This record gives sequence, structure tokens and C-alpha cells, in this order.
Amino acid sequence: MIPGAAERIEIERPGCGLSAMARAKATQTEERRTRLAELLMANPGRGYRWYARQLGCALGTVSNDIAAIRAEWAERRRDLYETRAAEDIARTDGAIAAIWSRVQDGDTAAIGSLVSLLQYRARVLGIETQRQEHDIGQVLAGYLGRLYGDADP
Repeated sequence: MIPGAAERIEIERPGCGLSAMARAKATQTEERRTRLAELLMANPGRGYRWYARQLGCALGTVSNDIAAIRAEWAERRRDLYETRAAEDIARTDGAIAAIWSRVQDGDTAAIGSLVSLLQYRARVLGIETQRQEHDIGQVLAGYLGRLYGDADP
């Protein structure tokens, strides 16, 4: 997990735990969702009614369970992406540190490698787009110069 990300903190209070019936229902729900996730992976593209028949439960239950499963899968993908991005940034930092003295000495190959590493880092961080800014005065002056320069004999 990336530092600074919110973490869940669970506080247990005496007498505020789940009842035996609530724990049994939570276990049943978890088992049903596990079976549904297996069915989703083994039989993609089936309708909700098919899954409901396979599990012997209501269509609304399947709909709610699929939403919960997909949300959990999305969270896992985000966590995996964040972990991989952090690892890639750490490796990039190490590579930059390894060539930094050669960059400072003016080694053109090392400078080219540095530029590539910085571009890669920008892609990993999602900031690779370049913003182009134009001085409108210069653009207008160039336009007018071409316009009136072409009109003079």
C-alpha cells in the first residue's frame, strides 16, 4: 500500500461483537460469493438468472453479490497497480542514481538514458502529457509579419 493511504482501523468493544446468527449469515454470504466468483470465472457471459439457478438464490441476491465481487476485484487491481507502480518508481530511482555521476560529467549516452528514465517515470505516474504554451504576442507578430511582408513588393 502506498504511504499515506487510508487504512482501516477496527475497534473491538466488549458486548458489541457479532451475534452467532450474524456470524453464521456472514459466513454463508462469503461462501456464496466465493462460489459465485468461481462460476463467474468458469462461465463468463452467463446471465444473472443462470447464476441464481446454480446457487439456488434470488436474482437480486446474485446482482448484489456480483456488484460486491466486482468491487473487491477492482480494489485488488488498484492495490496491485499501486504496488507495482511504487516498485517501478523505486527501480527507476536506483537506475537514475547509478548513472547520475556520468550525467553530471556530460556523458551524452547517460543523459539519453536519464531522459528515457524520466519519461518512463512520468508514464508510471500518469503525468506524461506535455503542455504546450505559446506566446500569443509572438504568434500574432509572426502572422502579421507574414501577412504584410507578403503584400509588400
